[in-house]
Amino acid sequence: MIYIHKKIENPVKDGIEIGEEIKNKVGNPSLIICITSILDEKKLKDVFSGLKRQISLDNLIGCSAGGTFNGKNYIKEDGILMLVFDEHYKSAVSCEKIGKDPEYTGKQISEKIRSFIRNKYAKLEIDDNFLGFVFFDWDGNSEQEILDVLGRELTIPIIGGTASDDGSFTKFFQIFKGEVVKNCCVFGVVGGRLKYELIYGHGYEPTNIYARVTKAEGKVVYELDGKPAYVRYLEMISEYSKLPVEKIKKYFYRGLKHVGFYFIHPLGLMEVNGNYITAYLEGVKENALVFRRKILEGSFLVLMKTSICRQIASIFEEIKKSNEFNDPLIFINECYAREMLKNKKFLGLENDIPNYLINFYTDNSNFEEYIVEENLVGWLSYGETIAKDLIRFHNNLSFTGVIFEKSQIGSINWKEELKNFDFDDDEIEVIVNLIHKQLTAKELLHLTKLSQTKLYHTLNKLESEGVIKSIGGKPKLYYIDNIKEMLEKTHEKIEHENTIKKIKRKKLLRIL
Repeated sequence: MIYIHKKIENPVKDGIEIGEEIKNKVGNPSLIICITSILDEKKLKDVFSGLKRQISLDNLIGCSAGGTFNGKNYIKEDGILMLVFDEHYKSAVSCEKIGKDPEYTGKQISEKIRSFIRNKYAKLEIDDNFLGFVFFDWDGNSEQEILDVLGRELTIPIIGGTASDDGSFTKFFQIFKGEVVKNCCVFGVVGGRLKYELIYGHGYEPTNIYARVTKAEGKVVYELDGKPAYVRYLEMISEYSKLPVEKIKKYFYRGLKHVGFYFIHPLGLMEVNGNYITAYLEGVKENALVFRRKILEGSFLVLMKTSICRQIASIFEEIKKSNEFNDPLIFINECYAREMLKNKKFLGLENDIPNYLINFYTDNSNFEEYIVEENLVGWLSYGETIAKDLIRFHNNLSFTGVIFEKSQIGSINWKEELKNFDFDDDEIEVIVNLIHKQLTAKELLHLTKLSQTKLYHTLNKLESEGVIKSIGGKPKLYYIDNIKEMLEKTHEKIEHENTIKKIKRKKLLRIL
């Protein structure tokens, strides 16, 4: 498993180079997660054009993003982040338009994934560990409903989020098999001996200011404590901040260009396991609050609070789980608004801006204790998704992620292990050099200690036995299609030959 993070300057050329890196390091990927802040669709198409000259895009899925990062390297525009899984993993992908019935969308995706996995992989192992990746469309506004179906039907952990853009809410899209799609739910699954741990957090904590939902329908709350919901919400912020309601109203929401009171003090609710989560407010309509999730009448909403330190500490507390991994790779879906809260450039100074907002960005104590590692990669989303066991929810103002054990097969001593499959030294020399690579005979001649005559004899023998394959052309490219499947077939062949020899030995012994 590898990741690639790059700013695209020459689309076709950069696409070819990325494809070459994937081909050389991974071979034929089982799944590629592609997240990009290239919002010009023609430019992205050119990148994919270069990419598919080197590798297949049949298992490439993903979406647009408001930015991508690895460690402290943050690319706001024209960036591409790829998470590439080795060929020995099992995988499947699916894409469905989001219609009026989320149940139908979720079931269609689930059935296609199940059918593909069953048909492609005749033998599933009891210890196969699967993980789903999901990418939603903001306009569909049915993330939670579709996730509930996917989680129920597939019964596997799921991670992902909602496609984002530059804050305009007009340029987002999903990616399926290297093509831009819109108003869709894109889903992919990868599995095998995959070690991972899901993570989640949001960096907010509840205040002691609550309000009862006295009138609500679906995702719209009309009244809090018997008052118009928006009026009461402003009062709650005023009560906590000690600022007049009119000042809070003016700076309540300032779009995704500048931080307002809303991002510092969203409303929250208690989930089933007793933890508080944020309830993302999509808008205010005639003093009613329109949320991205259903809010039950009679429930309580609490005013939440945060700070820069809480936002940063929340993610570092979760990634401490990576200490249990030998060679971790951490993939994060992080809300666009969290970047706003951590970055002072989103303050947007105006003549009468409240000191309350200015002071928010002066709380930068203890930043030095948080060291961002290069193995932390991710993107800025418009919604964050996680499903694990009985908990399935899509949220905003949060982050979800997964910690992978990157080097699960990296420590294999191939030269020693291949001896157990009855390959001779010359064959092992060729096979080891073709693992996750496509090479010409000339390149193999340079990499191995074999003479030209021995090399061609070995290549012809391995190809005739189905151990390696080749792509015709000048020069011819040799490769191993799927090393696990190849070794399984070799193992079965050896077992069959041993059985025959055993029968013949017993027959001879009976005669004697």
